[in-house]
This record gives sequence, structure tokens and C-alpha cells, in this order.
Amino acid sequence: MSSIQIKSSITVEELVQGVAQLEGKELDDFIQQVLSIRVRRKAGHLEERESELLEMINEGLPAETQERFLELDEKRRAETLTEEEHAELIDITAVMEAKNVQRVKHLSELALLRKVGLRALMEQLGIPSTHG
Repeated sequence: MSSIQIKSSITVEELVQGVAQLEGKELDDFIQQVLSIRVRRKAGHLEERESELLEMINEGLPAETQERFLELDEKRRAETLTEEEHAELIDITAVMEAKNVQRVKHLSELALLRKVGLRALMEQLGIPSTHG
């Protein structure tokens, strides 16, 4: 195996100059090792991003908000909502819709990372589809 001379602390330019001294199989081996490092780092980043996305996808409303929504929805069905409660129900519904929009964005990004369709991803995750 050839050796290249480098200082203990080198610039990227100096590293490239050292790599330029390699030939044939040694150069090919070096390139393969560098590409392998890149793939491992990228895979680690993708796994981390997938974990982040799954966490955000599964994040629900705070329990108090969910309970309040159910109370107000029950009153709406019974037609006993006050005007203030109706406004509160609309506000909570808007928050829920915004959260659902974010959830679909996160699902879409995760589907792209996994190279599957959105419906296929939802099936994998056990998320029911609202469209048949």
C-alpha cells in the first residue's frame, strides 16, 4: 500500500493533494471508503428525520383540549351551545384542522423518504384513510 505524507492538521485542499498521489486500486478503494462514510452519515440523518416525523405525526391535541372539544361537540349535537361555546368550538376545530394539515405534510415527507405512496404509508402505519 502506498503512503501519502500529510501533516497532523491539514486543510481539505491538502487532503485532495494527498489523494491525488494515489493511483489505481488504492484510489478506487479510497473513493469507496469515502462514499461509504457518506452513505452511513446520510442514512443516520434519514433515520433521525424519520423518527422526528413519526413523533410529529403521532402528536395529538392536549388532553384538556380534546376533552373540551368532546364536551362542546356533545352540546352542539344537543343544540344547547351558547354563543361563547360555539365560538370556542370553532376555535378548537380550527386548531385541529391546522394540526391535521401539518400531519399530512409530515406524512408526505415521510412517504418521500421511504419512497412509498401516501396511502401505502398510511396503511403501513395503521392510519385509517378518510377516503374509502
